[in-house]
Amino acid sequence: MGFHPILCNARAVFFDAGGTIVHPDWQRLAQLVAAESGQVFTPAEMHTAFYKMLRTIDAELANGIDSKQMKEPHSGFMRTFRVLGIDESVCSRLRDQMTLEHQKRHLWCEPDSDASDVLAQLKSSGLRIAVISNTEDGRLKDSLTLANLESHFEALIDSHLVGFRKPDPAIFHLALERMGTNADEAVYIGDSYGYDVRGAQQAGLRSILLDRSDSFEETQCPRIRRLSELVDY
Repeated sequence: MGFHPILCNARAVFFDAGGTIVHPDWQRLAQLVAAESGQVFTPAEMHTAFYKMLRTIDAELANGIDSKQMKEPHSGFMRTFRVLGIDESVCSRLRDQMTLEHQKRHLWCEPDSDASDVLAQLKSSGLRIAVISNTEDGRLKDSLTLANLESHFEALIDSHLVGFRKPDPAIFHLALERMGTNADEAVYIGDSYGYDVRGAQQAGLRSILLDRSDSFEETQCPRIRRLSELVDY
């Protein structure tokens, strides 16, 4: 066992946040949906719908569409609720309730089960690690702090704060500058082919797709199913 070969000769590893190292509090979201709609979904059902939604977004990006809706509050969750068949009027009420809940406690606060151990191993090997994430409200640090992951990273590149969003190569170039690293010395890991893999590749970084559901077989890039595969290759 050893590190994934794509990490060979790398000096820095950048991670996406949501869906990669942190996850939504699906239990809390399921409770909100049940309270507003009377419909009961398990956290697993909501998680599955979320990844169906991501696949749709990747298809849009492949066709040159970067939806402005994805910059609106809780847009990913709203699209997930529509995948689940929740009525549009209920979705509108849910957005308001989610905003209140999010203010109380960040909705993306559950650490990936592999994240802390993998990050610690990468860091102890001498690799420098950072996050590049699209956010709606500039609260990336809050999310990672609640998940007990923030201390692993040298830099947090929050799209809302820096003014660029993935897949724009500019946000990757900014991250490289912050870390003092060249593109050919860096690797990016994320769960969206369109935002993460293609964006990183356009900026000159190596990239790995975290394909948890094994639904991107046709993509021409390295794929892993779990973060642990980065260090247990």
